[in-house]
Amino acid sequence: MILESVFRRIDFVNRYKKICEDHNDFDNSMSGNQRKVYSEILQKIDESTVYLSKDKSFKSSFSFGEFTLELVLTLHSGHVQVHLNYLKGEEWLMYNRLDGYAEELDSSFNRELHNIPKYASESELEEILKEIFSIYEDIKREASKELA
Repeated sequence: MILESVFRRIDFVNRYKKICEDHNDFDNSMSGNQRKVYSEILQKIDESTVYLSKDKSFKSSFSFGEFTLELVLTLHSGHVQVHLNYLKGEEWLMYNRLDGYAEELDSSFNRELHNIPKYASESELEEILKEIFSIYEDIKREASKELA
């Protein structure tokens, strides 16, 4: 994995696993698609996040030199599906969901148990997104240092 050292330095696997463990109430997860609510929460956390109507998801991008990191969030029916993309120019170097990266880094990571966080309220969604963006900020910081 290209950014393996970055993921290890920020303790990515344990941090993502904790988010999934703390936010795993499938039976009481919020229903429906509430794009306006999602937009409001995301704008509080990261003003650069944009809505991609074609994909029905939100994206935050960070460029450094010829590289770009993209955090893509699909929020629907109480689930937070998160992809992290890493590009060099137009070339896709990495593309996977966060649970996929966790599994690549730690073979004991149980994707069936810790696949995606689930939320039952707007406040829980905001908490999840803050934690995910904290990880994303650490990845951005470490990746830009490593490749500078």
